[in-house]
Amino acid sequence: MFTKESLYINAIKYDSQLKLEYKKLKNEEIIETNNSSHLVDDDILPLEIAEKINNLQQEIDFSYISTLLISDTTKLVPKALSSKLTDCEIAKFNNEFDIAVLKTTLFETKNYFVKTGIDYIYSAFHIMNLHIEKKVCRNELLILLYNNKAFIMILNKSGIIAFHETVDLPTFESVKKTHFYEDDLEGQKLFDEIYYLELNEIIHKILDEFYSKKNDVFVEKVSILYVVKQLTNENIEQLSEDLMLKIEHQPINIDEEIFELSRDKHLKKSFIKPRKKKKKRDFKYLYFVLLLAVLIFGAYKIYTMIDFDKFFSKEEAKVETVKEQTFTTILPDHVNMNDKIEQRIKAIFNTIPNNMMINELSINNNNLELKMFSKNLESLNQLKGSLDTLYKQSEFNIIKSNEDRDIDFVVSLKDEIDLPIEYKKFDKEYIVDEVIPVERVTEQLKILMPENTLIKFVSNNTKGIVRFTYTINILVKEPKEFFNLLEILNSELYSVNILYPVSMVNTAAGIEVEFNLEFNQLENYKVD
Repeated sequence: MFTKESLYINAIKYDSQLKLEYKKLKNEEIIETNNSSHLVDDDILPLEIAEKINNLQQEIDFSYISTLLISDTTKLVPKALSSKLTDCEIAKFNNEFDIAVLKTTLFETKNYFVKTGIDYIYSAFHIMNLHIEKKVCRNELLILLYNNKAFIMILNKSGIIAFHETVDLPTFESVKKTHFYEDDLEGQKLFDEIYYLELNEIIHKILDEFYSKKNDVFVEKVSILYVVKQLTNENIEQLSEDLMLKIEHQPINIDEEIFELSRDKHLKKSFIKPRKKKKKRDFKYLYFVLLLAVLIFGAYKIYTMIDFDKFFSKEEAKVETVKEQTFTTILPDHVNMNDKIEQRIKAIFNTIPNNMMINELSINNNNLELKMFSKNLESLNQLKGSLDTLYKQSEFNIIKSNEDRDIDFVVSLKDEIDLPIEYKKFDKEYIVDEVIPVERVTEQLKILMPENTLIKFVSNNTKGIVRFTYTINILVKEPKEFFNLLEILNSELYSVNILYPVSMVNTAAGIEVEFNLEFNQLENYKVD
């Protein structure tokens, strides 16, 4: 009965063409999709197209119109500087940068849709950022070819932007005016050649400029995102040979990207705020409310006519007050939790004599199991004494030995003893201005973890705090690499802590470490 319908309209202007895509949703599920293209030549949306859009908006209360800047002259600006720009509008990009656009440029786009109104305006850089969030980009030159421009970024080994620039590309009309050709087919062939040569030169120039200033980043791959395919496979192969780099050439669906951006309203990445939606009156709901009121009044009159004292004593008529369940809204101190596990594992390693080796370690909240090898029985007795300082109960089982030498054994320990140390605490402020979806959290974890890490999402628990739980499997050469990973997690401004159980297995390839990880966020954060 109380279904919610919404309509998302993408209106993207490409030079002399306007492409419209409509997505109708019912209870957040897409039930209908349509699209159309129109030739346009004015500085304002033609009346017949505006009337068509307005008719759709009148049918559905929750209608949202999204677009990209008509003249995208945006720049990425460090967050520390963006607030000082007075003649620009600022939109969020990521944790390091904001996107700045001149107010006059933004007005051009807003004015184009003055007959229909507009809810969301984005930049091509927003499209690139979505790509980065979905696909880990490291030591990479990323290019988006859109509307006769090349939007360029270079990302370092940590996936952080080290360089960014926007460059104009040749247009078909500019080639047509400056070159003579007999027919359009010949003209298109000439344009394709010029386009490739220009792009080739731009990439070489960007790399030369970047390497002249940056010595700590080496580009290993070039990714080219395109809306309309302009380069052939032969072009890509030739470009790869010229640059001596791997080239990825892949299409990108602007409409799907804009749709995704407009659905994530809490991210507040648009240059403008969406229009307030006024819901039209629906009298069938009014009738329903009136009917419900009559039924409640009738039930009340019947209730007052019944003498319940005949059936229940006063003691039985007492009503218990049920306390409303409350949930914590304090994020777990991830530094403290990580340090407790780290210090416990380090304490175990410090008890191991030099002529012993751990083959497997499995530690839980109050239990520890070690599969070990010892050269002699003397070291085994020494280990027993050391472990008594960490756990109250211990059990040693010898699996194989050779006359009290070359001993394979298993140690099971229970009831841990608190370590006499003061654990670290998180002394900064967590970022709580948005709830990050699980897909983006997973991609960020891929950046933090070593290469070839296996990340498996396990569950999502929400009770005041949104908890995403993962199982992580990494391969390290020595335990120090695992402890270094904990330092990286501790430096995050998000609550990211590891959980028991933690296991370490000595293999031919290295030490395989598996543990649980929790990413915590506030469910009800405040948005300005």
